Amino acid sequence: MKLNYIDVLRGIAILGVLMVHCGQYGNNAFLPVTIVSIIGNGANGVQLFYIASAFTLFLSMNRRNEQEKYPKFNFFIRRFFRIAPLYYVGIFYYLWQDGFGSRYWLGDQELVTTSNILSNIFFVHGFNPYWMNSVVPGGWSIAVEMLFYCIAPLLFVKIKNVRVAYLFVLVTLVLRLVLDILLHKIHIIESDRLWNEYLFFYFPSQMPIFALGIFFYYIVKEGYNIKIAPSSLLLTSFLLILHIIGFSLLPSYFIFGIVFVLFGIAISKINYKILENPVLLYIGKVSYSMYLVHFGVLYWLTKFDVVDFIVVNNSISAIINYCLRFVVLISLSILFSTISYQLIELPGQRIGQRIIHKLRKNESSII
Repeated sequence: MKLNYIDVLRGIAILGVLMVHCGQYGNNAFLPVTIVSIIGNGANGVQLFYIASAFTLFLSMNRRNEQEKYPKFNFFIRRFFRIAPLYYVGIFYYLWQDGFGSRYWLGDQELVTTSNILSNIFFVHGFNPYWMNSVVPGGWSIAVEMLFYCIAPLLFVKIKNVRVAYLFVLVTLVLRLVLDILLHKIHIIESDRLWNEYLFFYFPSQMPIFALGIFFYYIVKEGYNIKIAPSSLLLTSFLLILHIIGFSLLPSYFIFGIVFVLFGIAISKINYKILENPVLLYIGKVSYSMYLVHFGVLYWLTKFDVVDFIVVNNSISAIINYCLRFVVLISLSILFSTISYQLIELPGQRIGQRIIHKLRKNESSII
């Protein structure tokens, strides 16, 4: 079952990610504060990816559990071959592009080590602040995504309706808060800044966003009939009041997550043709490739000094210059993503499907 609105969400998510990274290159000195804030919040596109991911995984597991004898095993095969082939190419490419030397995400470590590379190959780089983002740019989000894959089948068994999904959102928020308080008091690595960023990137911090995606799934599945315990609503009201008056227990990206869920509910109910257009739908389809590819595009644009297109001396020229860079970034990212999607993503997915088909065939022949 093809849900166009999920590709719309993915398309918006990747455009947000490109928007923020585009703003980290070139001359942006005269951009108005409001524009800078909008660009910076594009980073929340990653959280929109997570919401769409949790939604589609639960949708897929619900369908395949009724059709397959070993749905959990097949789930892991599909997920691995969905993510791994392109990510492995990314490991080789970005090591070639950036080398093995020191970089910001390595902190006080001087080299990308064999252990670091192996951790990326096995998708456990999210457990180490120095490894999480130092081989593949943006690799932290892939680490978090793969960890969610590991527990998604268990969550699918335990979370069966809107009420439980809503409770799970609250539980993950409390867990994130407790760990955040405890771990901010501990200085495991030398760089406080890198440690604080790690505590944003690591899995427990992002788990409430996946929980929102599960909640979104059950809202749609149960026909938008939201039945939540009054006590849970009371607690939520209290948290929102604290947030409004400045004693926030809710991180800003979680507030964005709530907005994304409301937006997702809206476009799942009504077909907005302005959103479900061919361009945005296609961007959503190749969004994973675009995520990994666009870092390389920005690198080469900088290398060839084509990140600034006009003289920037006021806010208008700064906005025009940024928009030109953004259009070039989107265009080239779509081009190279189309190539990687056709040559790496799709063949990788077909390998996973063939493995599942072969296992199913062998099982039938034994019977």
